Amino acid sequence: MDENNEQYDIGDYPRPRQPWFGPKRFGYGYGPRTWQGWLVSGVLVLFVILVATLTKGHMPGMLIGIIPAIAVPFLIMAIQRR
Repeated sequence: MDENNEQYDIGDYPRPRQPWFGPKRFGYGYGPRTWQGWLVSGVLVLFVILVATLTKGHMPGMLIGIIPAIAVPFLIMAIQRR
């Protein structure tokens, strides 16, 4: 190669996107794999505790608040697995 025209590989590649959730090693189901997955899991737990506290354990109010909260992580997992 000509010294004036050399091209160097600087290794500036985009990192491959890792799924937020993946299959568990032991048992059934999926678990968090990245910090984003852990964040979604933590927000879900905090939201469920908040809804249970605000509704004081009354079943219809809890279901109205908790069912969408459970559906959101499943939607995120479905989107991430594409």
